[in-house]
Amino acid sequence: MITRPATIDDAEGMAAVQNEIFAAGLRKTPTDVETVTNTYISDPDRIACTVAVDEDGRILGFQSLKLATAAGNPYGVAEGWGIIGTHVSPFAARKGAGKALFRATLQAAEAFGLKDIDASIGADNDMGQAYYEAIGFRTYRTTDDRVCKAYRLG
Repeated sequence: MITRPATIDDAEGMAAVQNEIFAAGLRKTPTDVETVTNTYISDPDRIACTVAVDEDGRILGFQSLKLATAAGNPYGVAEGWGIIGTHVSPFAARKGAGKALFRATLQAAEAFGLKDIDASIGADNDMGQAYYEAIGFRTYRTTDDRVCKAYRLG
């Protein structure tokens, strides 16, 4: 497996990953290539988006890092925080994709000069919460349906 920056050519494979997550009951809605392109590849607040790819070129998962650019942003965090999103196919679970993706994301966050990264996880997503805890995120607030975890850099 390798990790590399996501490109427009990855949008179809990234959408497939999210739809595999949806089919497994771990995501509330399916997605399409246009949504993936706009949300992860072309988003003006994007700092980085990394894909994990197997030996056959299949995308196993991806991780995005965006910048919260204004007060009152949809993430509910302070301006200047990073926002992370992780999407790993259920077929690639426990193969190291998440950790490999986070190594790349952490390098991008450090290079950008971020001090804090937020991960907002569904309150019913025990696997997602455990993943973020395992890589060093800690709960700092909760809502009715979300658990928000923070990773503090340097």
